[in-house]
Amino acid sequence: MEKPTLISLYSGCGGSALGFQNAGFEITYMNDNNADACYTLRENFEKPSANPDRQVVQRGNVKDIFEFGSADIIEGGFPCQGFSLAGPRKVDDKRNLLYHYLKRAITFANPKFFVAENVKGFVTIGEKGRQGFFKKGKIANLGSVASAIVKELESTGAGYNVKYELLDAKDYGLPQDRQRIFIVGVRKDLEYEFEFPKPTHGPGLKPYVTMKDYGVKDIHSLETEVFRDGKSHGRDYFGARYMSRNRLRKWNDVSFTIPADAGQVAADPDSKTMWAKEIEWWFEMCLKEVKDHEWPEFRKNNENKINPNLRRMSWRQGAAIQGFPKDYKFSGDLKSIYRQIGNAVPPPMMQQVAECIKPYFEGKESSFPMKKEKITA
Repeated sequence: MEKPTLISLYSGCGGSALGFQNAGFEITYMNDNNADACYTLRENFEKPSANPDRQVVQRGNVKDIFEFGSADIIEGGFPCQGFSLAGPRKVDDKRNLLYHYLKRAITFANPKFFVAENVKGFVTIGEKGRQGFFKKGKIANLGSVASAIVKELESTGAGYNVKYELLDAKDYGLPQDRQRIFIVGVRKDLEYEFEFPKPTHGPGLKPYVTMKDYGVKDIHSLETEVFRDGKSHGRDYFGARYMSRNRLRKWNDVSFTIPADAGQVAADPDSKTMWAKEIEWWFEMCLKEVKDHEWPEFRKNNENKINPNLRRMSWRQGAAIQGFPKDYKFSGDLKSIYRQIGNAVPPPMMQQVAECIKPYFEGKESSFPMKKEKITA
């Protein structure tokens, strides 16, 4: 059987594409507008090929590209800055319209399936009174922006049956709290019932995989692989935003979400504490009372109480937590590598979604075909 084919848009450093590749799909086209990301893609998806001249990576703004070829699947995590909870989340943010180019590619290529991934904030953004919300960890209602996007994707090209679900990386065996919405479209002329992968870890299932379980504690990182903010002479600098919240978990926990901003990456568990161990009991009480707008002044006045051994996790540790293999190569300077990793879809997460599409190409009618029981006389 020939491998089903994939077009990857907004590819970043290739997390989604790697997930599909590991599930047995062949990548025919990849695109990103960032030079470092494209170098990363070429290092990992072109050179290892049996054909050394094979070129699948094209750098450029997707809005200027009109030739994608054809493929069985298109995947694209259109940029999320306009939806992210870490940003201003404006309904009229121009970046919220970048899904149009994914839609256009779907129209041109007419794939059997499409897959998109975005931040949790994509679900809730909307005009006043029309914001989305969650109930018991599930999507109860899409905000007006997400709802409009889903409706447009449903009517794209030949038309698609669209499903969406909020998935958390730690529920699927990764040592990370990372909630993302996945959107999957199945072309309407196909007789296939797509279902999202079932959680494998959590209450009543396998225990969550910790950073220690996953081998992150054993990773030896070079000093050049750890981001250090040089604003403070002679020692690392941690600003008010960093110190205003807990950034530290133990090795026997799952990690915080790996962010794209190198300066906000979680603290290495070996730091033990964020503040000096010797701080007075009343200081710990003060921390709970400091309001957001007071943190810059509070941090400035208490710089000597920050743990001198506090350090951020390395990009190599972050890549491992995201599920990238040890030999995966990243290109760019330190901030760029952190950004690529933080923006990526964890490959094992996308692989599990891909595994739920794969049965179609094996002649099955659904993601989880029921096994027929043998009838005995």
